[in-house]
Amino acid sequence: MKQKFFTFLIFLISISVNAQTTEPKNNIGKTLTQMKSLFPQLRYIKTDEKGDKYEDGYPQDGIATFFYFKNSKVVEECMIVQAKDDFPRMWYKTMVDEFRKYPYGFGTEDVNEKHWVYSTFTLNIILMSENGTNTALVIYENGGYNTGVTGATFFKQYKK
Repeated sequence: MKQKFFTFLIFLISISVNAQTTEPKNNIGKTLTQMKSLFPQLRYIKTDEKGDKYEDGYPQDGIATFFYFKNSKVVEECMIVQAKDDFPRMWYKTMVDEFRKYPYGFGTEDVNEKHWVYSTFTLNIILMSENGTNTALVIYENGGYNTGVTGATFFKQYKK
């Protein structure tokens, strides 16, 4: 639990340091070389239709970050927190509160899902519970309102 708290604290500090920008910082568009420098434990997992998947951290420990690369550039970044206690719920709420500070172009909100579109990326914050395990996800996807994501395509995908 101490490791979870420490990782959580580092993540919050990094968000706060970057809070003066108009959009949340992320790793979309960074090269594999840059990412290996930022995440020395980054390791290849598999290749599928999304691209080459790399991981930092260990999901079985409850906290991990996944990246998908296409043409050696990040196209998706996912931070995941899993536990049987309320830590993922607390992390989800904190992430929603922090990301609300950044104005987005358009989006949808539900109790446990937020999907917001920024200029060059889409942000998804999700909380779910299955079989007694709580999972919180923060997912950055390549593509925003300045790079081809329209309200029509977005709402078709995310509107319930």
